[in-house]
Amino acid sequence: MQLNKLDITWLILITITMANALVAETAEPHLIITAIICFSIAYKGRRIIDYFMELNQANKTIRVLMHSYFYIFPALIFLTDAFAEQLAQLTSL
Repeated sequence: MQLNKLDITWLILITITMANALVAETAEPHLIITAIICFSIAYKGRRIIDYFMELNQANKTIRVLMHSYFYIFPALIFLTDAFAEQLAQLTSL
């Protein structure tokens, strides 16, 4: 059986997703765990954009906007977890 680049990418994405699910279900909540999951979200988003959406050859503006989406939102997730108490105080009545 011959695996092409798309098949390998798919297997990598599935493996990362399963590893994230395992970590989320078994690990104690910690900022390092959040960081690892955020990095994997950014990596998976980049792979999806480049290989499944085929935007690696698209207009540079579109590609940059899509890549930024998968960098900005994981960063926001991490910052939300890192500063959860401060955010709760800011939003409390």
